[in-house]
Amino acid sequence: MPEYTAPMRVSEKLRQAYDQEFMTLLATVRADILAAKAPPFAAGSPVAAMFFQESQKSGLQNLAELTAAWNEATLDEAAVDRCLRTLEDLGLDDARRHMTKLKELRGE
Repeated sequence: MPEYTAPMRVSEKLRQAYDQEFMTLLATVRADILAAKAPPFAAGSPVAAMFFQESQKSGLQNLAELTAAWNEATLDEAAVDRCLRTLEDLGLDDARRHMTKLKELRGE
């Protein structure tokens, strides 16, 4: 079982510096998730189509968790990791690269 890490506290200075960028990033990734197309093999497989839809829902939930944490002045690294895995599952490599920038906030 993975070790639990508490969400990172985000200073007021950091929030002020990155708030607009954070919200823009999440809005862009949300749009990417909603615009994602199921892989071609899912057209002939209801189960594959269902898994794709569940991955989309999971990605949207991850973004909601990140937004809620940010609004409480925290950055939940576990939620970031879940979101990165979901974006990888959806084949959204550009969105995944953008989301990895959240990992860089730790050094601020």
